[in-house]
Amino acid sequence: MAQLPPVDMAIASPTPRFPGDVEPERLSRIALRYLTPHDGSHDYAYSWGYTVFRTAYGPGSDEAFAKAIERLAVYAKRFTQDEHARLRVGQGAFDPRPNEELWSRYYCEEVQDEETLANATESKVGEVFDAWIGRHRRAATIGNGTSPSPNARFLFALMLDEESIENILELPEDPRAPVYRCTSWVKVITNRVRSAEEGCEGGRWWLRVGIIDYLWPMWFYPFDPDVMLEEMGWEEAEDGVQNLWGSPSDWFEEIMAHQDAAT
Repeated sequence: MAQLPPVDMAIASPTPRFPGDVEPERLSRIALRYLTPHDGSHDYAYSWGYTVFRTAYGPGSDEAFAKAIERLAVYAKRFTQDEHARLRVGQGAFDPRPNEELWSRYYCEEVQDEETLANATESKVGEVFDAWIGRHRRAATIGNGTSPSPNARFLFALMLDEESIENILELPEDPRAPVYRCTSWVKVITNRVRSAEEGCEGGRWWLRVGIIDYLWPMWFYPFDPDVMLEEMGWEEAEDGVQNLWGSPSDWFEEIMAHQDAAT
């Protein structure tokens, strides 16, 4: 990817104009501040987005994959633009610059390798993700230590199999169109491997993550991995995978149903 310039701190962290000014704490500015540090441990400085591993290579999949990538970008942009202009008493005119700046730094890297990834399992994609991290992550060269700082690009990746692609393409092309926002999810592969004690006979930790509500905030505000992988959302009874989609009320219903089935 092309090297991006450092984040303009005048946009990311402006000085409050008056007591109680909410402008410096808008979510778009907080997200930009999250992108500000760079320790020299990778070549994706000042950007955000996921690495996308394509595993569907059947007839028509080239077009479907390309459309899915485009549709993801539409909803990533929606995430950056959610702070729409509206009347805010005493807060002055709405400043769109942080939203535009955040969107300009979106970048997803696509990995397409039919020989290696066609119909790959989640664990296989995790292994390829590990190898990708090994090629793109290095010791820190800026700061006091050599351990790289946490960066979501190296914690989570997207797996676009047929199911994920179908879910993405079910979302309207127009992000402003009415949609039941909780139901569309995509597979997210993590950089962690389950131990035998953690169930599912080892294998890769992965999640089903809601595209509209959770996928983009997760990049900027990652929860404690243990909490997110084991406690957020609900565990699918059939495969033990954590579902981070739907509303909290949906989670409660699924958890209670799972408990009832176990008794």
